[in-house]
Amino acid sequence: MGLMNKLRDKTHIILIILILAFLATIVFEWGMDYLGLRGGVVTELGSVNGQEVKYADFENQVNFAIEQQKQQTGEDPDETVIQLIRDQVWEQMISQILAEQEIKRLGIQVTNQEILNWVYNSPQTLPEPIKRNFIDSTGQFNMAVYQQALATKTPEVQKFWAQVEDYLRQTLLSQKLQSVITATVRVTEGEVLQKFKDENILANFDYIFLDVNSIQDNQVLISEEDLKSYYEKNKENFKRDESVKLRYVLFPDQATMDDTILTEKQLRVLVKELKKFNPADSTTWSVVNDYSLSKYENKFFKPNEISSEVAGYLFKEAKDSISDVIKASDGFHIVKLLDTKEGEDVFVNASHILINFETDTAGAKLKAEQLLQRLKNGEDFAKLSADNSDDPGNKFVGGSLGWFTKGAMVKEFEDAVMGGNIGEVKGPVKTQFGYHLIKINDRQKKEFKFADIKMIVKSSSKTRDAARKQAEDFAYVTRKGNFDEEVKKLGLQITEIPNFITKGSFIPGTGQNKSVTKFGMDEKKGAISDPMKVQNGYAVYMIADKVPAGYISFEEIKGTQLLLSVKVEKKLDFLKQRAEELKGKITGNLSSINTLDTNIKVQSTDSVSVSKPNPLIGTDFDFNNTVFKIQAGQISDPIRTNRGYFIVHMKSITQFDQNKYQQDYEIIKSGILTQKKQTILQDWITELKDKAVIVDNRDKFYR
Repeated sequence: MGLMNKLRDKTHIILIILILAFLATIVFEWGMDYLGLRGGVVTELGSVNGQEVKYADFENQVNFAIEQQKQQTGEDPDETVIQLIRDQVWEQMISQILAEQEIKRLGIQVTNQEILNWVYNSPQTLPEPIKRNFIDSTGQFNMAVYQQALATKTPEVQKFWAQVEDYLRQTLLSQKLQSVITATVRVTEGEVLQKFKDENILANFDYIFLDVNSIQDNQVLISEEDLKSYYEKNKENFKRDESVKLRYVLFPDQATMDDTILTEKQLRVLVKELKKFNPADSTTWSVVNDYSLSKYENKFFKPNEISSEVAGYLFKEAKDSISDVIKASDGFHIVKLLDTKEGEDVFVNASHILINFETDTAGAKLKAEQLLQRLKNGEDFAKLSADNSDDPGNKFVGGSLGWFTKGAMVKEFEDAVMGGNIGEVKGPVKTQFGYHLIKINDRQKKEFKFADIKMIVKSSSKTRDAARKQAEDFAYVTRKGNFDEEVKKLGLQITEIPNFITKGSFIPGTGQNKSVTKFGMDEKKGAISDPMKVQNGYAVYMIADKVPAGYISFEEIKGTQLLLSVKVEKKLDFLKQRAEELKGKITGNLSSINTLDTNIKVQSTDSVSVSKPNPLIGTDFDFNNTVFKIQAGQISDPIRTNRGYFIVHMKSITQFDQNKYQQDYEIIKSGILTQKKQTILQDWITELKDKAVIVDNRDKFYR
């Protein structure tokens, strides 16, 4: 009976584990049919090669992912994060359907005998989500419990094994499909050898570097013929996909004053519940844990662990008091003070006005002294901070630094506040940041235990709907009129996206938004989009220009990208001559160069490899290909890189270790093989998506 109860209790856990496993992979997402999600009303969210992607399936996976996000962060995801989750789930579902279609096309199957062999003959190799249900208190797989579960015939246990069977079948299908896709992947001995050398051959060398940026522009002459010659020789580098230039108008959906008022009302409704809060009774904690962004912790907090506005309330109130809504820098709060105690650490609350040195230390000090005199004459510290402080983080909040203790500030600042009196203004105090005028507001040793219902103001559905409606109206009228005229008439603002975008481009203000790029690729110049949800609201896009796939013309880039490339080439040619002259004059070691040119610095680097290069040098194929072939004591010829020329003096380099190579051979080979397979799988699913007919109607459901 105990086993039955155990398995009955674990059935829902295993279902969750299975779903987690499906969402965890990129290519092979299986098993959406386990819970009957494909039944019921058909809703055309989209399709893949004619196979429907149902709204119910999609929503279930999105909601599950949102719950996972909430558990990880402790906060409700905002609209931007939810949109990102929807995009990720969509891509996972498309990958899953494409993989299922390929399995059918290739005729891949798994027999019942294969599953039975796995379950009965190799239970220790079962996937972790299944095997962990039979791990005992010592962390070992309990074969006796496992065999008893196999022999149990109750409906609950049989249902569990049916779910396991489905999971194992999909796992084996996945493995077989991967085997087919990656069957041709091979790792050569040369690849293993090179990987071993890249990680294990260590070099110690001195070097000089002639930086291409050390050559002034006026030292190189560039003609039209130089530009044309470079363009023709490197034309393949100037290919471009079909691209569009977009303009858009944004209709923000950020929180309004009405949303702020609503948040305050929601908090005030919870005051009655907060009155019942008792730290000794965990059943009362739900008022915080259900509504607050931060969960209740039954412990004392130091002042510097609390927002200054909340701390200000706690310092002046008595036990069991409940605040009104506190508007703090990190959100809105209602708090109940549960207990106070004297701590060991001294905390200071202070404000400051900072005057940066910039290039005039004496002037900064004089300004600080003048401000100090104005404070002594009775002027307001907060106003002087807003008008004069060079600390942008707090100048408009009276210069407040909140609560802090020893070790939080630089020594000069700390000495001033710890040694001053409450209400006193100290200064000017000189630190590495400038001159400070410091007002000591309070000094305490108290710590607090409190319940805190914290909320941040979010845009309501009403606010978002209003923004969307404005965007819809604008899109409607501009299709019948003129984009620029309607913008001017309505007092709106057009944002120009400066660069042409292609499929998969990062779009400023939007990110990698497939709906936007799809609109740009599918529609003609002058087209107006439907409103699209972007980071800060709803945007209506217009295609300002469209360029077909091909080569970027010479005229388009001759004054920008082409000019820069040719300029670098000319400077490198100039440096080459200089590097060869220096190489010919080196005697003994690189330090002899200093007698020729005191501006050239000899630098050293120790124990670098191809895999772990010197950060000042970076990874460059030509550099590594030359340097790691140099013998100890040799000085290299000038080595050309995109950044300039190097000359290297090899001090020591480790020899190839045949024994270690043989020991590491299989591990290195396995790692390369895994990496190659992952690349093949990624390329495979990308190619399937490119060739597939994918209908995406999400913009009709989520606005």
